[in-house]
Amino acid sequence: MRRKISTGSVFQKNYRDRSGETRKSTTWFLKFYVSGKPIEVSTGTNDYDDAVTLLREKMAAASKKSYAYTEDPDKVTVNQLLDLVIEDYRDNKRNTTDDAQKRIDKHLRPFFGQKRAIDIGTKLLKEYRHKREASGDAEATINKELTWVRRGFRLGFRHEPKLVLNVPYFPITNPDNVREGIIPHEKYREVRNSLPPYARLSFVISYHTGARKGEIRKIRQEMIDWNTSRIELQKKTTKNKTARYLPIYGDMAAEIEMAIAAADSQCPFLVQHEGKSVFDFEKAWRTACQAAGIPQALYHDLRRTALTNMIEAGFSEKEAMEISGHKTRAVFDRYHIVSSRRLKELGKKMEAHLAALGSPVLDNGARQNKEQTQDAEKYGEPGGTRTRRGYFHIVSY
Repeated sequence: MRRKISTGSVFQKNYRDRSGETRKSTTWFLKFYVSGKPIEVSTGTNDYDDAVTLLREKMAAASKKSYAYTEDPDKVTVNQLLDLVIEDYRDNKRNTTDDAQKRIDKHLRPFFGQKRAIDIGTKLLKEYRHKREASGDAEATINKELTWVRRGFRLGFRHEPKLVLNVPYFPITNPDNVREGIIPHEKYREVRNSLPPYARLSFVISYHTGARKGEIRKIRQEMIDWNTSRIELQKKTTKNKTARYLPIYGDMAAEIEMAIAAADSQCPFLVQHEGKSVFDFEKAWRTACQAAGIPQALYHDLRRTALTNMIEAGFSEKEAMEISGHKTRAVFDRYHIVSSRRLKELGKKMEAHLAALGSPVLDNGARQNKEQTQDAEKYGEPGGTRTRRGYFHIVSY
């Protein structure tokens, strides 16, 4: 049964099960109108109240649109494509939906919004890049914004009927901004001791496990299993939608126990402040890093730090990835994470290999003496200028 709300409705679709019986979906769907055009979308939720809230949000957004909805590729504007991006973020329950919408509204709509999609080409996209670079914006930030526009074009191309007939080339650069630093253990202690309790707890968990700040923020007290000394991260709370466990070790146990003892019983979250879940603590983090002498450190550096520590401790790459939540081993190549102990072992293996070939390994002093002896035997005593081929003696006549 459809439940109408003004010019929209919330309903459950009918379907036939394997036995042929007609049933209703557990997921709620929405129907609303944009410029007289009916739109049907899934809410992705089984909760009716949540579905009604989402319907009202979509109807409010539709009423604020500064363009007329159309399915004519010659008339579709970039604003319409950017709306597809935001809708795609919401449908996939992306945690960064609100941030993406704010940045799209602030930067992309003023420049591209009213332009027709068919008028967008590489020249105009480069103009946007140059404009943002002139404003001092980071290369990676500009790339992210252009990927949103590209995503809009791709969604429009896949739309039925097609809203765009082709996707232009996007000038996405490859910035050399891979961070390589880690937070040394002595700096970890200094930062930890300077943070307020709620930020300190999140910091300690990240340092030990490499968990993301957003994942830690969603940890509830019932997700902690003291019998197995681990924290269960449910798939709906992780970035890549894969459930995993965080081992409790080191400073984590004491910090978690103190946090639970001081927690407000009305708030279910582990990281809380004054009875509410903590969303961010950037100011406290920056102040603590300044006091520790590492002002450029980012919270995300803790992921690389944790991975490095795990590899140094003898964890396999697979074991480290299962804890940190990385899906591919590309992180080890990107951050050049290699155990110093492993490098020494490889060096010893090479020495043994060369020795087996009859080429004894010399220390630096012995190697230098041997080279000088070989040069003297071949070219005589070095009394002139040495070149790549030997010594060049200047003879006076």
